[in-house]
Amino acid sequence: MTNPWWQTAVGYQIYPRSFQDSNHDGIGDLPGITQHLADLKWLGVDFLWLNPIYQSPNIDNGYDISDFQAIDPEYGTWADFETLLTQAHAHDLRVIMDLVVNHTSDQHRWFQEARQSKTSPYHDYYIWQANVDGTPPNNWTNFTDDSTWAYNEATDEWYFHLFAPEQPDLNWESAQVQTEIIAMINWWADQKIDGFRLDALSHLKKVPINTPQPTDDAEHFSIFSNNPGIEVFLQKLHATFKERGLMTVGEAGGVHADTAAVWTGPSGFMDMIFELEHQSRASEFPPQADIAHLFNSLAEWETTLNQTGWLGLYLENHDQPRSVTVYGDNHPTAAKALATLLLTLRGTPFIFQGQELGMTNVDFANVEQTDDPPVAETYNRLIAAGNTSVEALQQATSWSRDNSRTPYQWSEFGFGENATERDNSWLITNANTATINHVNELADPASVLNYYQKMLQFRKNDVALQTGRFKRIQTGVLQVFAYLRYLATEQRLILINLSDADVQITLPAEISSLDWTAVLNNVDVAPEIAEAFMIAPYQAVVYTD
Repeated sequence: MTNPWWQTAVGYQIYPRSFQDSNHDGIGDLPGITQHLADLKWLGVDFLWLNPIYQSPNIDNGYDISDFQAIDPEYGTWADFETLLTQAHAHDLRVIMDLVVNHTSDQHRWFQEARQSKTSPYHDYYIWQANVDGTPPNNWTNFTDDSTWAYNEATDEWYFHLFAPEQPDLNWESAQVQTEIIAMINWWADQKIDGFRLDALSHLKKVPINTPQPTDDAEHFSIFSNNPGIEVFLQKLHATFKERGLMTVGEAGGVHADTAAVWTGPSGFMDMIFELEHQSRASEFPPQADIAHLFNSLAEWETTLNQTGWLGLYLENHDQPRSVTVYGDNHPTAAKALATLLLTLRGTPFIFQGQELGMTNVDFANVEQTDDPPVAETYNRLIAAGNTSVEALQQATSWSRDNSRTPYQWSEFGFGENATERDNSWLITNANTATINHVNELADPASVLNYYQKMLQFRKNDVALQTGRFKRIQTGVLQVFAYLRYLATEQRLILINLSDADVQITLPAEISSLDWTAVLNNVDVAPEIAEAFMIAPYQAVVYTD
């Protein structure tokens, strides 16, 4: 049976504001993306995921949509989008859009009408509770530890917002909301896009307002995710996606490995999901991730979804700091090891722009150089608690989303054409753009960029890596990940060392006794497989038997 196209594909996530500024206004745009389609085709990716480009007041970087069917002018025109889509398809690159159906902007026409009167035909599009004694309907708090309720004076009511007050949640119990969203999805399908990444998808179904919010940190937000009855909404969406041939990947917080097959299996709602569980911090500053947790979580998900279900794979995105910083201390060899990990697991890999260069976190000089509001809030709180400005800045920025949102490093000038443009970009350009940039790396056969290109070409021609099953191999070392990818008689052994030291590992006899040949290696010499042997710092090797 032929596999769906997305099971053998690799995606590339584009944060348009920071990818390429074509009109020299300091903000990336759609013509800038079109300008680099040939570069992306050379790299070896198969489809592009565009972060939101809809009309938006940008309270939440475009995830607060004020018009689902309009392009925000800062990114260009509708004609620019049509050109991008047409040219992408001409390069045999599919395009998927980022879509939010859990909430809208408070500037959306629906909410502007809804908040004026309880008799408005749009009032039921959102979630309201009567005002009693001037206090919110309950004590629920959201992901920023603020109340989930905002007061609306015109109707003397409170409306629900899981995110910012400027992002009121849609009422999915309303049949009219469902009809409007389905119509909008069909409209985009008519434009010939290839699919959607669906933001905040697991939050559509709400619980009764008398439901107590757990006080335990690990469960605090559980009442907002994957609630019983959500399947009714998701099945309706799925019917449209399937009818229109749209690929779908859902951001599914609160969906765990044991339930992911329900979401993504043969009778599931999505083609694949992004899980959030492999991310765990070992330290706040310097920003270091828990590598043992990363490996254990990935192994659990891979094993559970071995036969039923599908995973969207990622190590960094627009909401996470740079992976080479948190997993590899900014070492280029570690960036190659992470590339090997991402591109040899079972699932559809997503590369975030700049990851293929080994782009790193930023050393911000002051809080004014940041853009994400929580950074300034954290900084001010830490200063008030008695921390020095240096300590507060380090802690506030080390895990900031701003680290991944800085301009793409096409040249020493970032996404600009000269030093002046570099210095006037909407967010600062990383100072190391002088050495880490596309131009330099393209010319260097040993660069991170060329390693990614080689890995992608290998994966594209290796069926076992594309669709084979997964089996973890124990090594006795927490920071070394070993696993098999196998399909019929094809078998690959992958070793990933994410420590900065030479490490001795042991392999089971049934593995070490086979005749393995190294076919990909990110350092000079690949170790010979034996029952016990040494593996170099940040080394990653792919073997065939």
